[in-house]
Amino acid sequence: MSQSLGDHLRRVRKHKGIGLREAAAKVGISPTYLSRVERQEELNPPAERVLKALAELLDESADTLIALAGRVPDEVKEHVRADPGLPAFLRAAREQNLSSDELMRRLLDPNKKGGR
Repeated sequence: MSQSLGDHLRRVRKHKGIGLREAAAKVGISPTYLSRVERQEELNPPAERVLKALAELLDESADTLIALAGRVPDEVKEHVRADPGLPAFLRAAREQNLSSDELMRRLLDPNKKGGR
């Protein structure tokens, strides 16, 4: 993803006609903090709950905002912790340069190898 979280948030928020102060109030953060995130001046990315609230407010994918923030969803972390084989699986997928779309195609139809 080449776009930063801040750029994405600002663009979508403005496109939807939502002011900075209004957005901050609706998700429970200070306008100063949201402004710093949008200007890429904030060193600490928003917490997952804030990203999910922003996603709901902006009608965006929470997974996209979480990824743009450089975070991994808590539920994914819990799943990886619970299954010791998942890190090796994900490393193998990365080594084979498989995208999430390709992995999903293979999981849904294991007889197809996809378009790669």
